[in-house]
Amino acid sequence: MIWCYKSGMIKIDFHMHTVATSSDASFEFSLGSLKGYVSSAKLDAIAITNHNMFDLEQFKEIKEELEIFVYPGIEIDIDKGHMLLISDGTNLDDFSEKCAKVFQDNSTKTDCIDVDTLHSIFSNLSQYILIPHYDKRPRVPQKTIDQLKKYITAGEVQSPKKFMYCKKNEESLVPVYFSDSRISTKMDAISVRQTYLKCGDAEFPSLKNALNDKDKVALSADEVGKLFKVFEDGQKLICGLNVVLGKRSSGKSHTLDKISNQFEHTHYIKQFSLVERNEKDDEKKFNQMLRDGESELTHEYLGDLQNVINDLVKVNIDDDERAIGDYVESLLKYAKDSERHDTFSKARLFSEEQYSLPTQNGLKNLIASTQNLIENKEFKSVIKKHLTIDSLKKLIVDLMQQHSKREADCRNKTWINELIVEIQQNLDTRTASTRVKDVELYNIVLNQAKVKQFERVVKNARKDKIICRKHMQRFEIVAKAKPFESVRALKKVSKTNESFSNAFSKYDDPYDFLKGLKDMDGISEADYYKYFVEIEYNIYNEDEHKISGGERAEFNLLQAIQDAQKYDMLLIDEPESSFDNLFLNLTVTATKRPDLSVLSK
Repeated sequence: MIWCYKSGMIKIDFHMHTVATSSDASFEFSLGSLKGYVSSAKLDAIAITNHNMFDLEQFKEIKEELEIFVYPGIEIDIDKGHMLLISDGTNLDDFSEKCAKVFQDNSTKTDCIDVDTLHSIFSNLSQYILIPHYDKRPRVPQKTIDQLKKYITAGEVQSPKKFMYCKKNEESLVPVYFSDSRISTKMDAISVRQTYLKCGDAEFPSLKNALNDKDKVALSADEVGKLFKVFEDGQKLICGLNVVLGKRSSGKSHTLDKISNQFEHTHYIKQFSLVERNEKDDEKKFNQMLRDGESELTHEYLGDLQNVINDLVKVNIDDDERAIGDYVESLLKYAKDSERHDTFSKARLFSEEQYSLPTQNGLKNLIASTQNLIENKEFKSVIKKHLTIDSLKKLIVDLMQQHSKREADCRNKTWINELIVEIQQNLDTRTASTRVKDVELYNIVLNQAKVKQFERVVKNARKDKIICRKHMQRFEIVAKAKPFESVRALKKVSKTNESFSNAFSKYDDPYDFLKGLKDMDGISEADYYKYFVEIEYNIYNEDEHKISGGERAEFNLLQAIQDAQKYDMLLIDEPESSFDNLFLNLTVTATKRPDLSVLSK
């Protein structure tokens, strides 16, 4: 290991926890573990940054015991993100009092302060080092960063990959990479997440100046910006392609296991994980992957149809037609039997319509929205520019009073409707005249319109067409939408032993087909949409043939590498022994010539 002052580099970790708070899992602080970490990592400066609090007595003890620079800090929940605020330590009592105010506003796990509150507590923010979670969860919103731009020195990232991206991107903050460790009695391994700064000393002004310059931050002391340490023994990786070489049983897989455990957000393709030991199992695994692809595309392509069906399953056109028939029949009979009208049938309540009961959803949503404005902390300062909290509270009180009045009105109308029904039933038993049946004609017409719209949506979705085409090196993934052609195809989607014969006989009429599905007890209502359109998902080689058994392993590797783009690091441990050098060289690595690091074992 190169000593920092000899190379003009110092090594810092400005994010560590020594007190368990509501934001942490429980742990017991160990001063011995902290000393061991500082010594093993050869740190020149650290900051103690507990969640929303500062323990003055503990800090003094730590500072007394360590022979390096120890700075007081705090990790603040601000606008639903986390931000480090670090002091020079010249006035610890004042800093402790200010941190106590932060704790008052952030006493629970869900609390957070806003920018205005931060200013009111710490006054002159320019005297501190401010480092927000930048490319690390929970991230401080960009809007908050913009508001604090002139005070922020750097942004904390969660991986070497993101560190390098931010260094190269002119628009990004200066990146820093810290351990975020809980210094406890049960620390399993020493973190390798620290940042090197190119500055002459670890005094506060020097640190703050270096954290404003991307050229002065690095992951390694000996090759600025290209290497980062992975193990306590000093072994490093390059921010590019690394190859581990070694004889059988020399520890290559063990090394990759350790790297996987050391770093978060890592995609690990373990040894021989891409293919099964025999052809039958391999084909079964590959077909399952295809079915997973089909399922994902089905949900994406038929999402709108699913929403329509979820609404339509409540509609019963047969019941509507019976209701209209009963209404017309009773109306004709009432007119025909006019000579039978008597005192009972002439009573006003005999043909009285019931009150309609309006929904309260609109008012409930308005109350919820107002409540959200009152409780919102992320945009509290913006809301306050236009609306006062007092006026919003008065508004929500008025709205709730309106809600109570409507609820009372609804209860009264419900009681009257029940009374009307009871009276009409009694009048019916005393008269020979026929009463006209009640019918909701508007709802019936609306239901018919829903069915027609549903049939148009289904017929359009069933049109034979390619809905997705994606190239992956010499392979092509093609997804096609088309009508189901057989009962067998439906059973394949359902994965049940249910008989679809009766329902499928009505397949050409979407609404009748839906009724057929509703008559089946063994399938879930949430899955109805899957049976209207078949999604065919296939993978082809450059000759436009479906890929063979030997090509499956190649495709699996390329797919796994593509999936790894969502992660910060990809580890591959001899995934399949049959890959030839031509495939690996021309197909896997041909798109880019990355830097290469070889770890010999």
